[in-house]
Amino acid sequence: MKGTKKNGLLMALAIGIILVVVVCVGLTYLSWVREAEEQEAAEALAEAQTVYTYEDIEAAKEEGREALLTEIKELIEDGYNTTGALRLVYADSDELLVATDEGIVFVPVLDSIAKHSLDLDNLQVSDSGEFQYVEDGEVVSHKGIDVSKYQQNIDWEQVAADGVEFAFIRVGIRGYGSGALVEDDYFEDNVEQALEQGIAVGVYFYSQAITVEEAEEEADFVLEAIEGMDITYPVVLDVEKVGEDDARADSLTQEERTAICIAFCERIAEAGYTPMIYGNTETFTLLLDLEQIADYDRWIAYYDEALCFPYEFSIWQYTHYGTVAGIEDSADLNISFKEW
Repeated sequence: MKGTKKNGLLMALAIGIILVVVVCVGLTYLSWVREAEEQEAAEALAEAQTVYTYEDIEAAKEEGREALLTEIKELIEDGYNTTGALRLVYADSDELLVATDEGIVFVPVLDSIAKHSLDLDNLQVSDSGEFQYVEDGEVVSHKGIDVSKYQQNIDWEQVAADGVEFAFIRVGIRGYGSGALVEDDYFEDNVEQALEQGIAVGVYFYSQAITVEEAEEEADFVLEAIEGMDITYPVVLDVEKVGEDDARADSLTQEERTAICIAFCERIAEAGYTPMIYGNTETFTLLLDLEQIADYDRWIAYYDEALCFPYEFSIWQYTHYGTVAGIEDSADLNISFKEW
């Protein structure tokens, strides 16, 4: 019995010693972890509180300046003009670089206007300069042209054979000096022959309206001209600036020009057609209040594959100097991202 009690005491003593050792080791480990965390926090704080000297700041500025100049130089060497290179440099900023006759203007990109979702890596440019947009190996854009009397006699059979799917044909103009409404000399023949070849047709009118009443007059002029025709693509208002001293609409304010566009488009929509507005970057940022016309389809004129226009649009006119079978002189080429 005494031996048994002695053994029990020894065992209890051993267990006690083991527990003490475990506790001591645990406390030591916790202390080590705490010290490591404190050291890590101290190092992070020290890094955050790094003091940069004036020389460090100047060196960083110089490094950034040289990188920016190198980027611009490489873009120009790749064939971009100065404005095009600057546009690309600013492409990811919250400002849009707009070139005007008066100079370059920086316009804030509006969060309230829907942006296009095009991936320019999907844009393919052929050796002849034609654009097409591809998704998952399939061409999803549609080839189109826009024409007026300046293309004179067009062989529409050859145009169709060249893969043209749609054409915008000019109905007419309002004279920028006289203000008179004039129908395009080739309008009716172009519409008739294009439709005979199975080409979808839209029309456009070059506006010089200076009042809402004149805009409605232009819309009525177009509607009368296309009555009975199979016009399935949009009816377009072209509100570009002329750039001549006596151009009657060039002095319009943004609010006035916007009201004119709305009046035309509403008249066209009431007649059952799809209204559309044509213009370039300046048109849609400086000449018009984009928020007021956001619900209308847009046709953008932008002559560079490196598109620097963030907002949604339906049709892209990418050159004035395209070559199309059946047209002797150059023609405007377009791609559409939808059908009507």
